[in-house]
Amino acid sequence: MKLNTRLHNRIRFKTWVKVVPRQGPGLLGNIEDISSAGLGIEHDRMIATGGDCHVYFMLPLDGRENIVQAHCRIASCRPIEGNRYHVGLAFVDFVSDPRATATLIESFIRHVEQTA
Repeated sequence: MKLNTRLHNRIRFKTWVKVVPRQGPGLLGNIEDISSAGLGIEHDRMIATGGDCHVYFMLPLDGRENIVQAHCRIASCRPIEGNRYHVGLAFVDFVSDPRATATLIESFIRHVEQTA
């Protein structure tokens, strides 16, 4: 059994994201990947792990730009090349219409996988 196997399909996707932690300043960064369980973002500042944050980002699907708002847990923060950091955010819940937002994310991931 592989220990490094992901439970959720993760796709590469680049778009903006606004992250507002409970403590400390907010940041505007770039999403690098997304799954139904969370986001991977890139930023030039280290973020403390374990805390909660609120995120806003956009998913284009079916000719619409869908704004997603979610509460997340800051799951990881590791250095990458170029004095930048990869931050892993795990979805805790969605702010507006949780079921529809979860379905939107899953539909977006399927759409990207099918058109790749």
